[in-house]
Amino acid sequence: MTVVEKGFVGGACLNWGCIPSKTLLSIGKKLRDMKELSVTPPTRAALWAEMRKRKDQVIRQLRSDDEKSISLSGAELLSGEARFTSPKSLTVSTKSGERKIDFDKAIIAAGSAPIFPPPLDARKKDILDSDRIFDIETLPSSVAIVGGGAVGCEFACLLHELGVKITLIEKTAGLLPGEDAQIANALRKSFEKRGIQVKDSVTAEMLDGKAGAWKITLSDRSTLEAAQILACVGRRPLGESLGLDKASVKISPKGIPVDSKMRTSNPDIFACGDITGLSLLAHAGSAQGEVAAANALGESKEYDGSLVPRCLYTWPEVASIGTAAGKAKRFFFAASGRALAEGDSEGFIQIVLEEGSEKILGGQIIGPHATELIHVLAVAIKAGMASKDLREVIFAHPTFSEGIKGALER
Repeated sequence: MTVVEKGFVGGACLNWGCIPSKTLLSIGKKLRDMKELSVTPPTRAALWAEMRKRKDQVIRQLRSDDEKSISLSGAELLSGEARFTSPKSLTVSTKSGERKIDFDKAIIAAGSAPIFPPPLDARKKDILDSDRIFDIETLPSSVAIVGGGAVGCEFACLLHELGVKITLIEKTAGLLPGEDAQIANALRKSFEKRGIQVKDSVTAEMLDGKAGAWKITLSDRSTLEAAQILACVGRRPLGESLGLDKASVKISPKGIPVDSKMRTSNPDIFACGDITGLSLLAHAGSAQGEVAAANALGESKEYDGSLVPRCLYTWPEVASIGTAAGKAKRFFFAASGRALAEGDSEGFIQIVLEEGSEKILGGQIIGPHATELIHVLAVAIKAGMASKDLREVIFAHPTFSEGIKGALER
Protein backbone atom coordinates (compact mmCIF):
# COMPACT_ATOMS: atom_id res chain seq x y z
CA MET A 1 0.00 0.00 0.00
CA THR A 2 1.26 3.47 -0.90
CA VAL A 3 0.09 6.83 0.47
CA VAL A 4 0.97 9.78 -1.77
CA GLU A 5 0.98 13.25 -0.18
CA LYS A 6 2.17 16.37 -1.98
CA GLY A 7 2.16 18.58 1.12
CA PHE A 8 1.83 17.70 4.79
CA VAL A 9 0.23 14.56 6.20
CA GLY A 10 -3.15 15.36 7.70
CA GLY A 11 -4.35 17.62 4.93
CA ALA A 12 -6.32 20.82 5.40
CA CYS A 13 -7.96 19.75 8.67
CA LEU A 14 -4.75 19.17 10.59
CA ASN A 15 -2.54 21.81 8.97
CA TRP A 16 -4.80 24.75 8.03
CA GLY A 17 -8.30 23.97 9.29
CA CYS A 18 -9.83 22.20 12.27
CA ILE A 19 -6.77 21.74 14.46
CA PRO A 20 -5.07 25.14 14.16
CA SER A 21 -8.37 27.04 14.32
CA LYS A 22 -9.65 25.09 17.33
CA THR A 23 -6.31 25.50 19.11
CA LEU A 24 -6.55 29.27 18.69
CA LEU A 25 -10.25 29.33 19.54
CA SER A 26 -9.59 27.40 22.73
CA ILE A 27 -7.08 30.03 23.82
CA GLY A 28 -9.47 32.80 22.77
CA LYS A 29 -12.18 31.31 24.98
CA LYS A 30 -9.76 31.25 27.93
CA LEU A 31 -8.95 34.89 27.19
CA ARG A 32 -12.65 35.74 27.44
CA ASP A 33 -12.82 33.94 30.78
CA MET A 34 -9.81 35.89 32.03
CA LYS A 35 -11.45 39.18 31.09
CA GLU A 36 -14.67 38.22 32.88
CA LEU A 37 -12.61 37.53 36.00
CA SER A 38 -10.93 40.94 35.63
CA VAL A 39 -7.56 39.29 34.96
CA THR A 40 -5.34 41.45 32.73
CA PRO A 41 -4.29 39.40 29.68
CA PRO A 42 -0.92 39.77 27.92
CA THR A 43 -0.51 42.40 25.22
CA ARG A 44 -2.14 41.54 21.89
CA ALA A 45 1.20 41.15 20.09
CA ALA A 46 2.67 38.87 22.76
CA LEU A 47 -0.53 36.85 22.99
CA TRP A 48 -0.77 36.30 19.21
CA ALA A 49 2.87 35.17 19.08
CA GLU A 50 2.30 32.64 21.88
CA MET A 51 -0.93 31.43 20.31
CA ARG A 52 0.78 30.77 16.98
CA LYS A 53 3.59 28.95 18.78
CA ARG A 54 1.09 26.72 20.59
CA LYS A 55 -0.79 26.10 17.34
CA ASP A 56 2.41 25.00 15.59
CA GLN A 57 3.31 22.66 18.46
CA VAL A 58 -0.07 20.92 18.28
CA ILE A 59 0.16 20.54 14.51
CA ARG A 60 3.68 19.09 14.66
CA GLN A 61 2.67 16.57 17.33
CA LEU A 62 -0.41 15.34 15.48
CA ARG A 63 1.38 15.29 12.13
CA SER A 64 4.14 13.19 13.64
CA ASP A 65 1.55 10.83 15.14
CA ASP A 66 -0.09 10.40 11.73
CA GLU A 67 3.22 9.71 10.02
CA LYS A 68 4.05 7.08 12.65
CA SER A 69 0.63 5.45 12.22
CA ILE A 70 1.16 5.17 8.47
CA SER A 71 4.59 3.66 9.01
CA LEU A 72 3.33 1.16 11.61
CA SER A 73 0.55 0.07 9.25
CA GLY A 74 3.17 -1.08 6.76
CA ALA A 75 2.17 1.47 4.13
CA GLU A 76 4.74 3.53 2.26
CA LEU A 77 4.42 7.31 2.60
CA LEU A 78 5.56 8.89 -0.66
CA SER A 79 6.09 12.66 -0.83
CA GLY A 80 5.12 13.99 -4.21
CA GLU A 81 2.29 14.94 -6.56
CA ALA A 82 0.27 12.16 -8.20
CA ARG A 83 -1.30 12.19 -11.65
CA PHE A 84 -3.26 9.35 -13.22
CA THR A 85 -1.93 8.01 -16.51
CA SER A 86 -4.58 5.31 -17.02
CA PRO A 87 -7.51 3.70 -15.17
CA LYS A 88 -4.98 1.46 -13.40
CA SER A 89 -1.81 3.53 -13.06
CA LEU A 90 -0.40 6.87 -11.99
CA THR A 91 2.89 8.71 -11.79
CA VAL A 92 4.21 10.56 -8.77
CA SER A 93 6.51 13.56 -9.24
CA THR A 94 9.00 13.53 -6.38
CA LYS A 95 12.18 15.47 -5.64
CA SER A 96 14.20 12.58 -7.03
CA GLY A 97 12.16 12.22 -10.21
CA GLU A 98 9.03 10.50 -11.45
CA ARG A 99 7.81 7.15 -10.18
CA LYS A 100 5.17 5.00 -11.83
CA ILE A 101 2.69 3.10 -9.66
CA ASP A 102 0.30 0.44 -10.92
CA PHE A 103 -2.67 -0.28 -8.68
CA ASP A 104 -5.65 -2.59 -8.26
CA LYS A 105 -7.66 -0.02 -6.32
CA ALA A 106 -7.09 3.65 -5.57
CA ILE A 107 -8.64 6.23 -3.24
CA ILE A 108 -8.64 9.94 -4.07
CA ALA A 109 -8.59 12.31 -1.09
CA ALA A 110 -7.10 15.41 -2.69
CA GLY A 111 -9.07 17.95 -0.66
CA SER A 112 -10.13 21.48 -1.52
CA ALA A 113 -8.97 25.09 -1.71
CA PRO A 114 -10.59 28.41 -0.72
CA ILE A 115 -12.99 30.09 -3.16
CA PHE A 116 -12.59 33.73 -4.23
CA PRO A 117 -15.75 34.96 -5.99
CA PRO A 118 -15.79 38.35 -7.74
CA PRO A 119 -14.56 40.90 -6.84
CA LEU A 120 -12.28 39.03 -4.42
CA ASP A 121 -10.76 36.92 -7.21
CA ALA A 122 -9.00 39.91 -8.80
CA ARG A 123 -7.27 40.77 -5.50
CA LYS A 124 -6.84 37.33 -3.93
CA LYS A 125 -3.08 37.75 -3.53
CA ASP A 126 -3.70 40.82 -1.38
CA ILE A 127 -6.41 39.46 0.93
CA LEU A 128 -6.49 36.64 3.48
CA ASP A 129 -8.28 33.31 3.29
CA SER A 130 -9.00 30.63 5.90
CA ASP A 131 -5.68 28.89 5.09
CA ARG A 132 -3.32 31.86 5.04
CA ILE A 133 -4.62 33.76 8.05
CA PHE A 134 -2.68 31.48 10.39
CA ASP A 135 0.57 32.78 8.92
CA ILE A 136 0.13 36.49 9.65
CA GLU A 137 2.71 37.72 12.13
CA THR A 138 0.78 40.72 13.44
CA LEU A 139 -2.94 41.21 13.91
CA PRO A 140 -4.62 43.94 11.85
CA SER A 141 -6.64 46.64 13.59
CA SER A 142 -9.80 45.68 11.70
CA VAL A 143 -11.00 42.86 9.44
CA ALA A 144 -13.95 42.59 7.08
CA ILE A 145 -14.91 38.91 6.88
CA VAL A 146 -16.73 37.97 3.69
CA GLY A 147 -18.90 34.97 4.52
CA GLY A 148 -21.05 34.44 7.60
CA GLY A 149 -20.99 30.65 7.64
CA ALA A 150 -19.23 28.45 10.17
CA VAL A 151 -15.66 29.43 9.23
CA GLY A 152 -16.39 33.15 9.03
CA CYS A 153 -18.17 33.11 12.39
CA GLU A 154 -15.34 31.24 14.10
CA PHE A 155 -12.74 33.73 12.89
CA ALA A 156 -15.01 36.64 13.79
CA CYS A 157 -15.33 35.32 17.33
CA LEU A 158 -11.60 34.69 17.72
CA LEU A 159 -10.30 37.92 16.20
CA HIS A 160 -12.80 40.08 18.08
CA GLU A 161 -11.64 38.58 21.37
CA LEU A 162 -8.10 39.57 20.40
CA GLY A 163 -9.14 43.20 19.99
CA VAL A 164 -9.68 43.29 16.22
CA LYS A 165 -12.67 45.31 14.97
CA ILE A 166 -14.84 42.86 12.97
CA THR A 167 -17.47 43.30 10.29
CA LEU A 168 -19.16 40.14 8.99
CA ILE A 169 -20.59 40.31 5.45
CA GLU A 170 -23.11 37.61 4.51
CA LYS A 171 -25.14 37.49 1.28
CA THR A 172 -28.08 35.58 2.80
CA ALA A 173 -30.50 36.84 5.42
CA GLY A 174 -28.72 36.05 8.67
CA LEU A 175 -25.69 34.04 9.75
CA LEU A 176 -25.07 30.30 9.33
CA PRO A 177 -26.94 29.62 6.05
CA GLY A 178 -28.74 26.29 6.16
CA GLU A 179 -28.91 26.10 9.94
CA ASP A 180 -32.00 26.55 12.12
CA ALA A 181 -33.07 30.21 12.06
CA GLN A 182 -33.54 30.47 15.83
CA ILE A 183 -30.02 29.14 16.47
CA ALA A 184 -28.55 31.50 13.86
CA ASN A 185 -30.45 34.47 15.30
CA ALA A 186 -29.26 33.66 18.82
CA LEU A 187 -25.65 33.60 17.63
CA ARG A 188 -26.09 36.90 15.81
CA LYS A 189 -27.53 38.57 18.90
CA SER A 190 -24.60 37.28 20.95
CA PHE A 191 -22.11 38.62 18.39
CA GLU A 192 -23.74 42.03 18.10
CA LYS A 193 -24.01 42.37 21.88
CA ARG A 194 -20.23 41.97 22.03
CA GLY A 195 -19.60 44.52 19.27
CA ILE A 196 -19.22 42.34 16.17
CA GLN A 197 -20.96 44.10 13.29
CA VAL A 198 -23.09 41.90 11.03
CA LYS A 199 -24.15 43.03 7.55
CA ASP A 200 -26.43 40.45 5.94
CA SER A 201 -28.37 40.28 2.66
CA VAL A 202 -25.48 42.10 0.94
CA THR A 203 -22.40 41.17 -1.07
CA ALA A 204 -19.05 42.85 -1.62
CA GLU A 205 -19.29 44.57 -5.00
CA MET A 206 -16.07 46.57 -5.26
CA LEU A 207 -12.68 46.65 -3.54
CA ASP A 208 -10.49 49.75 -3.49
CA GLY A 209 -7.18 50.32 -1.76
CA LYS A 210 -4.72 47.76 -0.49
CA ALA A 211 -3.82 45.70 2.57
CA GLY A 212 -3.88 48.02 5.55
CA ALA A 213 -6.42 50.39 4.00
CA TRP A 214 -9.27 48.70 2.17
CA LYS A 215 -12.51 50.36 1.12
CA ILE A 216 -15.34 47.94 0.35
CA THR A 217 -18.47 48.91 -1.53
CA LEU A 218 -21.44 46.65 -0.78
CA SER A 219 -24.39 45.73 -2.99
CA ASP A 220 -26.65 48.13 -1.08
CA ARG A 221 -24.23 50.95 -2.05
CA SER A 222 -22.98 51.39 1.51
CA THR A 223 -19.23 51.33 2.14
CA LEU A 224 -16.96 50.21 4.92
CA GLU A 225 -13.26 50.40 5.64
CA ALA A 226 -11.02 47.67 7.01
CA ALA A 227 -7.31 47.07 7.41
CA GLN A 228 -7.68 43.54 6.03
CA ILE A 229 -10.21 41.37 4.21
CA LEU A 230 -10.72 37.69 5.06
CA ALA A 231 -12.48 35.49 2.49
CA CYS A 232 -14.58 32.71 4.05
CA VAL A 233 -17.09 31.93 1.31
CA GLY A 234 -16.46 28.24 0.77
CA ARG A 235 -14.02 25.86 -0.87
CA ARG A 236 -13.64 24.16 -4.27
CA PRO A 237 -12.49 20.60 -5.01
CA LEU A 238 -8.84 20.18 -6.02
CA GLY A 239 -9.07 17.85 -8.99
CA GLU A 240 -7.65 19.76 -11.93
CA SER A 241 -4.08 18.41 -11.66
CA LEU A 242 -4.95 14.75 -11.07
CA GLY A 243 -5.39 13.63 -14.68
CA LEU A 244 -8.84 12.27 -13.88
CA ASP A 245 -9.77 12.01 -17.56
CA LYS A 246 -6.98 9.45 -18.03
CA ALA A 247 -8.41 7.45 -15.12
CA SER A 248 -11.99 7.54 -16.47
CA VAL A 249 -13.08 9.44 -13.35
CA LYS A 250 -15.75 12.08 -13.86
CA ILE A 251 -15.64 15.38 -11.99
CA SER A 252 -17.89 18.43 -11.91
CA PRO A 253 -17.39 21.90 -10.40
CA LYS A 254 -18.99 20.49 -7.24
CA GLY A 255 -16.56 17.56 -6.98
CA ILE A 256 -16.16 13.91 -7.93
CA PRO A 257 -19.56 12.15 -7.96
CA VAL A 258 -19.57 8.98 -5.85
CA ASP A 259 -22.15 6.36 -4.86
CA SER A 260 -22.92 5.26 -1.30
CA LYS A 261 -19.87 2.97 -1.40
CA MET A 262 -17.69 5.97 -2.35
CA ARG A 263 -17.03 4.56 -5.84
CA THR A 264 -16.35 6.99 -8.66
CA SER A 265 -17.29 6.46 -12.31
CA ASN A 266 -14.28 4.12 -12.38
CA PRO A 267 -15.35 1.19 -10.12
CA ASP A 268 -11.72 0.59 -9.11
CA ILE A 269 -11.21 4.15 -7.92
CA PHE A 270 -12.88 5.57 -4.82
CA ALA A 271 -12.99 9.13 -3.47
CA CYS A 272 -13.56 10.69 -0.05
CA GLY A 273 -13.44 14.01 1.75
CA ASP A 274 -13.79 17.51 0.34
CA ILE A 275 -13.17 16.46 -3.24
CA THR A 276 -16.48 14.56 -3.36
CA GLY A 277 -18.46 17.70 -2.55
CA LEU A 278 -20.61 15.74 -0.08
CA SER A 279 -19.37 17.60 2.99
CA LEU A 280 -16.54 19.92 4.00
CA LEU A 281 -16.44 18.49 7.53
CA ALA A 282 -13.35 16.52 8.55
CA HIS A 283 -15.28 13.84 10.44
CA ALA A 284 -17.52 13.30 7.42
CA GLY A 285 -14.44 12.88 5.22
CA SER A 286 -12.94 10.45 7.72
CA ALA A 287 -16.12 8.35 7.73
CA GLN A 288 -16.14 8.38 3.94
CA GLY A 289 -12.50 7.28 3.94
CA GLU A 290 -13.30 4.30 6.16
CA VAL A 291 -16.09 3.25 3.80
CA ALA A 292 -13.89 3.72 0.73
CA ALA A 293 -11.02 1.71 2.26
CA ALA A 294 -13.32 -1.12 3.35
CA ASN A 295 -14.88 -1.43 -0.10
CA ALA A 296 -11.52 -1.19 -1.85
CA LEU A 297 -10.47 -4.21 0.24
CA GLY A 298 -13.52 -6.24 -0.79
CA GLU A 299 -16.00 -5.46 1.97
CA SER A 300 -19.44 -3.97 1.41
CA LYS A 301 -20.09 -0.79 3.38
CA GLU A 302 -22.18 2.30 2.70
CA TYR A 303 -21.79 5.91 3.79
CA ASP A 304 -24.76 7.58 5.47
CA GLY A 305 -24.34 11.34 5.67
CA SER A 306 -27.68 11.99 7.35
CA LEU A 307 -26.23 11.79 10.86
CA VAL A 308 -23.11 13.92 10.51
CA PRO A 309 -22.93 16.41 13.42
CA ARG A 310 -22.31 20.03 12.42
CA CYS A 311 -20.26 21.89 15.01
CA LEU A 312 -19.27 25.51 15.43
CA TYR A 313 -16.56 26.36 17.98
CA THR A 314 -17.56 29.95 18.66
CA TRP A 315 -18.70 31.09 22.05
CA PRO A 316 -21.44 30.26 22.53
CA GLU A 317 -20.80 26.98 20.73
CA VAL A 318 -23.29 25.74 18.13
CA ALA A 319 -24.02 22.15 17.12
CA SER A 320 -26.76 20.41 15.18
CA ILE A 321 -27.72 17.03 13.78
CA GLY A 322 -30.61 15.62 11.80
CA THR A 323 -33.56 17.83 10.92
CA ALA A 324 -35.00 20.99 12.42
CA ALA A 325 -38.47 20.25 10.98
CA GLY A 326 -40.89 18.79 13.52
CA LYS A 327 -42.15 19.35 17.05
CA ALA A 328 -39.44 21.20 18.97
CA LYS A 329 -38.83 21.02 22.69
CA ARG A 330 -36.36 23.39 24.35
CA PHE A 331 -34.37 23.83 27.51
CA PHE A 332 -32.60 27.13 28.23
CA PHE A 333 -29.22 27.05 29.94
CA ALA A 334 -30.37 29.97 32.10
CA ALA A 335 -32.23 27.27 34.10
CA SER A 336 -29.16 25.03 34.42
CA GLY A 337 -27.45 24.90 37.81
CA ARG A 338 -24.15 23.88 36.23
CA ALA A 339 -24.32 26.67 33.64
CA LEU A 340 -25.09 29.28 36.30
CA ALA A 341 -22.31 27.97 38.54
CA GLU A 342 -19.81 28.32 35.71
CA GLY A 343 -21.14 31.68 34.55
CA ASP A 344 -21.91 30.30 31.10
CA SER A 345 -25.70 30.25 30.77
CA GLU A 346 -26.20 31.67 27.29
CA GLY A 347 -28.22 29.59 24.80
CA PHE A 348 -30.54 26.61 24.71
CA ILE A 349 -31.03 22.97 23.69
CA GLN A 350 -33.65 22.19 21.05
CA ILE A 351 -34.77 18.62 20.34
CA VAL A 352 -36.97 17.87 17.33
CA LEU A 353 -39.54 15.06 17.61
CA GLU A 354 -41.80 13.32 15.13
CA GLU A 355 -45.45 14.19 15.66
CA GLY A 356 -47.36 11.33 17.27
CA SER A 357 -44.56 8.82 17.84
CA GLU A 358 -42.23 11.44 19.41
CA LYS A 359 -39.29 9.72 17.75
CA ILE A 360 -36.17 11.89 18.00
CA LEU A 361 -35.41 13.31 14.54
CA GLY A 362 -32.85 16.01 15.21
CA GLY A 363 -31.34 18.46 17.60
CA GLN A 364 -29.80 21.92 17.69
CA ILE A 365 -27.80 23.36 20.56
CA ILE A 366 -26.33 26.79 21.16
CA GLY A 367 -24.47 27.21 24.41
CA PRO A 368 -21.72 25.71 26.59
CA HIS A 369 -20.20 22.43 25.35
CA ALA A 370 -22.72 22.17 22.50
CA THR A 371 -20.15 20.37 20.32
CA GLU A 372 -19.88 17.60 22.93
CA LEU A 373 -23.56 17.42 23.96
CA ILE A 374 -24.75 16.91 20.38
CA HIS A 375 -23.41 13.35 20.42
CA VAL A 376 -26.00 12.29 22.99
CA LEU A 377 -28.64 13.16 20.41
CA ALA A 378 -26.61 11.51 17.63
CA VAL A 379 -26.63 8.21 19.52
CA ALA A 380 -30.34 8.57 20.30
CA ILE A 381 -31.23 9.17 16.65
CA LYS A 382 -29.00 6.31 15.45
CA ALA A 383 -30.68 3.98 17.96
CA GLY A 384 -34.14 5.07 16.86
CA MET A 385 -35.03 6.29 20.33
CA ALA A 386 -38.23 8.13 21.15
CA SER A 387 -38.57 10.90 23.71
CA LYS A 388 -39.64 8.52 26.48
CA ASP A 389 -36.56 6.31 25.94
CA LEU A 390 -34.12 9.17 26.45
CA ARG A 391 -36.12 10.58 29.37
CA GLU A 392 -35.56 7.29 31.21
CA VAL A 393 -31.78 7.78 31.11
CA ILE A 394 -30.42 9.06 34.43
CA PHE A 395 -28.32 12.18 33.86
CA ALA A 396 -25.96 13.31 36.61
CA HIS A 397 -26.66 16.58 38.41
CA PRO A 398 -25.41 19.21 38.02
CA THR A 399 -24.34 18.76 34.41
CA PHE A 400 -24.91 20.54 31.13
CA SER A 401 -26.17 17.29 29.58
CA GLU A 402 -29.12 17.01 31.96
CA GLY A 403 -30.57 19.87 29.94
CA ILE A 404 -31.35 17.26 27.27
CA LYS A 405 -33.68 15.49 29.67
CA GLY A 406 -34.99 18.87 30.78
CA ALA A 407 -35.96 19.71 27.21
CA LEU A 408 -37.82 16.42 26.75
CA GLU A 409 -39.74 16.88 29.99
CA ARG A 410 -41.22 20.20 28.89
